[in-house]
Amino acid sequence: MPTQVSGEISVVVADDDARVGAAVAGLLEQEPDFRVIAHVLSGDDAVRVAREHSAALALTDMRMPGGGPDLVRRLVALPHRPIVAVFSAQADSASWIRVLAAGGSAYLLKGTGAGDLPAVLRRCMQGHLVVGVPGAPDVVRRMLYRHP
Repeated sequence: MPTQVSGEISVVVADDDARVGAAVAGLLEQEPDFRVIAHVLSGDDAVRVAREHSAALALTDMRMPGGGPDLVRRLVALPHRPIVAVFSAQADSASWIRVLAAGGSAYLLKGTGAGDLPAVLRRCMQGHLVVGVPGAPDVVRRMLYRHP
């Protein structure tokens, strides 16, 4: 059963690979509850467009110019505090931990579960944290057991 989110979800897609960004935007535009505001190629443009349009959600590439945890911090510092999901080819725990610590709501691997992307983003909009990296639950458990 799909996760329900009331209203339209306005999205900024940010990826410096125009093909990837266009594919992601196209996938989200097929969903009745997503409205892609823009596909941009840099972190600075993502912040500008998210601010100008009060985007509810920003989906950003980890390793594009101006991307990563610094971009996440800049986006969640906007007055309307959009939800930020990051997607990357990097599966290392240091990357996704830094993204979540910066205020991100999701860290997703590129090329895995593209059909599930809308459902995952809806979960983020409901306040869930999502780490779509194999082994992530074990890393979190080890961190929790070290710091009771």
